[in-house]
Amino acid sequence: MVESAYILDKGLKRALELGASEAEIGVTYTGTISVKSEGTYPKPITRYTSDVWVRVAVGKRVAIATATSSDWNVVERTISSAVEMAKKAEEDPYWEALPDPEPPVHSWIGYDEGVASLEVEQLASIVRDLIGEAQVLDPRLKVAAAGGSSTVFRSLTYNTRGVRAEDRGTSMGLFLWLKSSDGSREGTGGASVEARGLIYDTAQMIEKAKKLALDSLSAEKLGQPLTGNALFMAEPLASLIEYLILPAFSAMNVLEGFSPLRDKLGEKVLGELTLIDDGCMPGGLATTLYDAEGVPRRRTVLVEKGVVKSYLHNTYTARRMKVPSTGNAIRGRGAIGISSSNLIVKGGLHTTDALLEDANVVIDGSLLSVHTVNYITGNFSVVASNPYLVKSGELVPLRPVTVSGNIYSIASSLEPAVHVRNTYTGIYTPDVLFKGVTVSG
Repeated sequence: MVESAYILDKGLKRALELGASEAEIGVTYTGTISVKSEGTYPKPITRYTSDVWVRVAVGKRVAIATATSSDWNVVERTISSAVEMAKKAEEDPYWEALPDPEPPVHSWIGYDEGVASLEVEQLASIVRDLIGEAQVLDPRLKVAAAGGSSTVFRSLTYNTRGVRAEDRGTSMGLFLWLKSSDGSREGTGGASVEARGLIYDTAQMIEKAKKLALDSLSAEKLGQPLTGNALFMAEPLASLIEYLILPAFSAMNVLEGFSPLRDKLGEKVLGELTLIDDGCMPGGLATTLYDAEGVPRRRTVLVEKGVVKSYLHNTYTARRMKVPSTGNAIRGRGAIGISSSNLIVKGGLHTTDALLEDANVVIDGSLLSVHTVNYITGNFSVVASNPYLVKSGELVPLRPVTVSGNIYSIASSLEPAVHVRNTYTGIYTPDVLFKGVTVSG
């Protein structure tokens, strides 16, 4: 890290010498080992990268250049390219400045020595054991796919205003996908788990995949479409939140007129839901000391009992809206963007079993075509892979069904269960009952 810090300091000085008003340089070193099965045969893959990101401003002209090497000669060329592009770029009237330095607001670092020292042979052994356990679950089941990965990263973000942000972290994930067959019918079911440290217990994941796969063997067609209540289990709900709700809280989408929450601060739009973006949560999959600009992660209440309280900001949008950054900057796609960290949906008053009494169907498994939802209007139409019909208090497996509605039209009827679940995606949510949706299939 000492050598990297020297290169970044040297690079900032060089950017100013070339004519930049201010400059920012970030470098991230990432090492990933993964094991993915082809059938039941695990194959190891390793990948080590260093990504360099240079952002410079010449007055109100801003440009970004990237590289895949932290060698000084490469970094210097990248800086030179960024400065030359900035000199020719169109002025951005809203540009003010790069972030100012701030100390982190929490001290939890998601770095686990066990994950950092994990060898590819050890990960392959873990995956083989996972496959072995799955193969003896039931004669009607076979492993369609299984695998795991571990990642270690170290990052530095420096700028000419004095930001000197350094961070590190680890993560580990495992997944299992099962195929079921009884000779006349086939089905599938899968599950995954992810953590910042070593994963020792896979029993819950295996049981989840087993249940979904075996239940799907007896799945019936829904038949006649219905308008009623759907109990979204936490895992599929997390993907709906990611694509349907979170983009509406991006301050850039708000500024550009793509968010239905524009001009909605202080208004009640999401029933009684409370949503919190918490980049400081100990153990959180997305917890870091800083965001991609070197701004400290924060805990931000987005919605409190349905009332919009804040948007998600990077430094650029925060300064345009005259508010502090929420520490949600990300790098990607040629610009500094905005993304949530750990998104928490607060639990409600009733148990899942109590909500089940009011449900017509249960949405479980995964959501297909979720990327086609319209966050601008709030309309959604998604296919649930492993749904259930609630019939006389019992859960009857269904073939995939389509669930449609508008999140803002039904918002006042949303009922979260009391228990908040870790969906292993960075979204922590209870099961939630959706009323007045259309189900077909």
